[in-house]
Amino acid sequence: MKRLATIFGLLVLLAAVLFTRAVTVRSSQLEVTPVTGVRVDAVSAVQRLALAVTFETVSRDGGEPAAAAFRDLHAFLEGAFPRVHQSLEREVVNELSLLYAWRGKDPSLEPVLLASHLDVVPVAPESLASWTHPPFAGVVAGGYVWGRGTMDDKVGVLGLLEGVESLLRDGFWPERTIYLAFGHDEELGGRQGAARIAALLASRGVRLSLVLDEGMVVADGLVPGLERRVAMIGVAEKGYVNLELEARAAGGHSSVPPRETAVDVLAAALLRLRAHPMPVHIDGATAQFFDRLAPELPLSQRLLLANRWFFGPLLRYALGRDPSIAATCRSTMAPTLLAAGVKPNVLPVAARAVINVRVHPSDTLADVEAHAVRVIDDGRVTVRRYGDEAVEASPISPSTGDAFRALERTVRQIFPGALVAPALVPGGTDAKHYVRLSPHVYRFAPMVLSRDDLARFHGTDERLAVENYAQVVAFYYQLMKNVAGAGEESG
Repeated sequence: MKRLATIFGLLVLLAAVLFTRAVTVRSSQLEVTPVTGVRVDAVSAVQRLALAVTFETVSRDGGEPAAAAFRDLHAFLEGAFPRVHQSLEREVVNELSLLYAWRGKDPSLEPVLLASHLDVVPVAPESLASWTHPPFAGVVAGGYVWGRGTMDDKVGVLGLLEGVESLLRDGFWPERTIYLAFGHDEELGGRQGAARIAALLASRGVRLSLVLDEGMVVADGLVPGLERRVAMIGVAEKGYVNLELEARAAGGHSSVPPRETAVDVLAAALLRLRAHPMPVHIDGATAQFFDRLAPELPLSQRLLLANRWFFGPLLRYALGRDPSIAATCRSTMAPTLLAAGVKPNVLPVAARAVINVRVHPSDTLADVEAHAVRVIDDGRVTVRRYGDEAVEASPISPSTGDAFRALERTVRQIFPGALVAPALVPGGTDAKHYVRLSPHVYRFAPMVLSRDDLARFHGTDERLAVENYAQVVAFYYQLMKNVAGAGEESG
């Protein structure tokens, strides 16, 4: 009886500790006054974005860039934003990328760099009939501007230029220098665009107080348990590598198939990788995300997040079951290319698959390769890197300090009521090329997106709400005032 009483007392104590931690966490959201005085000519701005969509600046794997389309877009931007091109220095980097410098009044202050990219992904020919409006027509209808680049990422290019044009119209001139960097091959890894811009700035000895590129968004209804919007600011991004699996077996005539063919061996390897994913990590950017949002959640969820030391295994299990959430908590592997055989009635001697891997900051490229070999555990399957693009996950930028606080302040000024939280970007951006120039590299685009919108990235019916685009312009306008204005927040 005494032992039962002791156990009961310990359970009561444990429950009290868990409950106390859950109810005592306090919100760390920055209190600011919303900004309502930003003048945005939304109608004209939307028309300029729609016209920019019509330039087919497509990046294709293994293909030459659409140089003429990029140069035509350069010329369009020059005509569309006369104040920008009269007041800022413009350089064309590696023929197709653009770098603008808005020289600040105080050269002793470290500059900021705001980035986006000019290129877009191709449109699958078989999807054309499913588009509500043609992907390069630049149609404005139903409260949206439609087409490739409206979300990824001409919205950033045009939004930034609109912001600068409006600031110049209003007589603003920055205290610190502002760079605008627009690469032309982000969709191919950015090695000819952003990487060249970063190398150019490094050769000039430039150190940056803040870098902001695309990445995460203002999530509307994407965070379970929260009705409020959540602006997720990417403080890191995953690494990237492709792995090729090759299974070999005896060939022969398909009329007498053996017990296992090369295709069977490869399929079994792929199924094993699917059944045994890499571990879920609740650390780094993911832990910071939970810490920021825990005080805003209902008590049941707050109880879990505020007591990760106790509920860690349960939380990792739950996070791993939702693919969209798991992508921010573990290294992911997805088969994207398959090849085998030369003729319908000939057994292939080799079957190959390419696995696209996005590497969590808690893992390394070597970790994911070792995991694949260990899980497949079949000497008939060779695992090797495919292609020459392999990038470790980025360093994690601070979610405290002036640089992050300037972003947080701007979000809360333009999107009143939205929560702000640091996050991990599951994909890759041009931001990775600028990490050597600054420890404060962030990834956020001020687009308000719902779950339905996520499939539009690189997909069919890419579009952006006209109302949201006005907020995009206002965000960049206010951010530049906050980070580079006299007496304003700076990095």
